Amino acid sequence: MRIGVTADIILSQNQTFRQREGHFAQRTLMSCLLANNITPIVFPVAKPEMAADLLETVDGVILTGGPDVLPKYYGEEPIKEIGATYEPRDEFELALVKKAVQMHKPILAICRGLQIVNVALGGNLYQDIDTQFKPKDGMHMLQHSQRAIGYAPIHHINIDKNSALANTFGSRAFVNSFHHEAAKDPAPGLNIVARSDDGMIEGLENEYKTIQCVQWHPENMWDEYEEENQLFVDFFNRIHTNLGSDN
Repeated sequence: MRIGVTADIILSQNQTFRQREGHFAQRTLMSCLLANNITPIVFPVAKPEMAADLLETVDGVILTGGPDVLPKYYGEEPIKEIGATYEPRDEFELALVKKAVQMHKPILAICRGLQIVNVALGGNLYQDIDTQFKPKDGMHMLQHSQRAIGYAPIHHINIDKNSALANTFGSRAFVNSFHHEAAKDPAPGLNIVARSDDGMIEGLENEYKTIQCVQWHPENMWDEYEEENQLFVDFFNRIHTNLGSDN
């Protein structure tokens, strides 16, 4: 099985000329795919019109973490608390999501991936949860940009029993967290399937379970926590099912 993986960009200017704005694949995600005998195909930040050609080479796609999504793509101007953005990646990945849906290529979206899928399909975001998100029932907001080491879980999430996510984790999971943007209003066709105790959206899926989006980083946890690896295995199994239904 071949899985497309979106590349991140080196935005630091403290790099050699050749590495500056270089495209790279995350080590922990590559290790996860290889350990599960999946062939990774790294998608560079390409031209939007190349999305279909790249998708033809794979059976499914994983959209990875990275910088903030430019607010113009969901009809807003940037607030002062927004982080770094990189428009070429936004343009490419928005096209990639739309083409993947048209071509029936299953999607697993991680952190920024959740956000870009939501925007591509018509949803919007909190640009900065510290200033824009109001926790439910007057409770304090949880730590969503953790100080703990990357593979360590930090807070719990509550999962819809009818979701694909529940098939992997059950009704509650303990996850890590590295984000200051988040989904605000889900796009038409995406259902909220997980929230943290303070009400933050932590999981989105479509009706057919061919799109699954998570706000945490399972690729940082897969080799320490069996259920996080199982999230990827279940995604691969859904692709097998999807391929079988196409034959």
